[in-house]
Amino acid sequence: MAFVAIVLFLILFLAFLRTYLYVKLRRSVARRAVPRNDNCVEPPHYLHQDLKLGHDLIDLAKQAFKENRYLEFTQDLHSQYGRTFKTIYEGKVILKTSDPEISKAVYATHFENFGMQPIRYEGGRGFFGDGIVVTDGAQWKRSRTLLVPIFKIAHIVNFDRLHRHVGIFMDLLPQDGSTINLMHLLKRLTLDLSSEFIFGKAMGALASPESCKGFIDAFLNAQRGVPVSSLRDKKWQESCDTVTKYIDDRVEEVIQRVSSKKSVAGDTVMDKHIRLIDELARETQDRFELRYLALGVFNPSHDTVAAVLGNLFFHLARHPHCLQTCILPVGGGPDGKSPLLVEKGTWIETNFRLAQRDKAFWGEDAEVFRPERWETVRPMWEFTPFLGGPRICPALKLVYTECQYIAVAILRKFEGSENRDPVVEWVEERRLLYRSKNGAVVGLIT
Repeated sequence: MAFVAIVLFLILFLAFLRTYLYVKLRRSVARRAVPRNDNCVEPPHYLHQDLKLGHDLIDLAKQAFKENRYLEFTQDLHSQYGRTFKTIYEGKVILKTSDPEISKAVYATHFENFGMQPIRYEGGRGFFGDGIVVTDGAQWKRSRTLLVPIFKIAHIVNFDRLHRHVGIFMDLLPQDGSTINLMHLLKRLTLDLSSEFIFGKAMGALASPESCKGFIDAFLNAQRGVPVSSLRDKKWQESCDTVTKYIDDRVEEVIQRVSSKKSVAGDTVMDKHIRLIDELARETQDRFELRYLALGVFNPSHDTVAAVLGNLFFHLARHPHCLQTCILPVGGGPDGKSPLLVEKGTWIETNFRLAQRDKAFWGEDAEVFRPERWETVRPMWEFTPFLGGPRICPALKLVYTECQYIAVAILRKFEGSENRDPVVEWVEERRLLYRSKNGAVVGLIT
């Protein structure tokens, strides 16, 4: 028995050694292909216990997710290993970075050398198809070409719709200072705004939140299964079918409108009741393309503004002095410096949150909610909430407009807000964006 055990051990050891030497040889060949004068230097490596698959770090990350402290977990990793370091994820090399210069290289100056599709397509195609969310190259360029012209003017022609829905939202806010979780109403407002802009028909979340609960539950479940293969079960497929059925019905409606010319012959993109799906249908009537274009826009737009404003009012309720210091009384409404070799197939994880908390740029109080800092800072790639380069979010101006309009509407009507949440700390909740898990439980003071 002892002899058999020794033989098995030697076989396993030789198999491991063969794999290890092959990987080292492949990397060595790749490095020799790079001009010597590039002076590339390896970044720090995470000290894995599982050198092959990296499951030790994966398990720690899963635990952090469960405990709603993943953002803190990643911050601790970068504090230990620096702005840029390498890890292993299921056998793949991952380059984790919060360095704005690397973000600029990946998303702008060396854009053509990097892509999303190898990472996103396999898990995402079951829900997003060949849409802009999961593709690169010609397909991504076509989707973006169809979308960008609409968003260039959407923030300008948006006010009629915005004014109407914000008016309904404001009427739902309590006037007596009673406690309210503002996040819940903000989510309903954002859902109505985005659904009317994209499909031409609001879901009615402000008037009757139960009317669209089934759709939203299905959408969130479909989202969760995109990055996690174990969640792509029968229930996940049913959720995807529920979402696509709703969108396909809207697609059929718009194709009938455009085909029968009921869109009005003189109707242009400057119509104050702009519908994104109508503008897209003027360029293509491919039903699958329209479905995935609409889905690709709805994916971020139904929740982004609510998350931003929920986080804003979460902090304002805990820092009431900011309303006094930030509103004018008059006048208007290892060193990480060496070149870095990135081998083909390496995944790059850009951590924008840490770049936005870099004390070297933002100051020693980078972790403190202090909006006054914007009077002096002029960030470039240190602050990229909408990415940058060719992949910059086309809806940037629309999102800024909606956030500003809604925030100002609330602040004009109420003098301030009080925190009514016994949990003072901000607790993360991961959706498409990270937002306050407990919402924004406040009392609005008139």
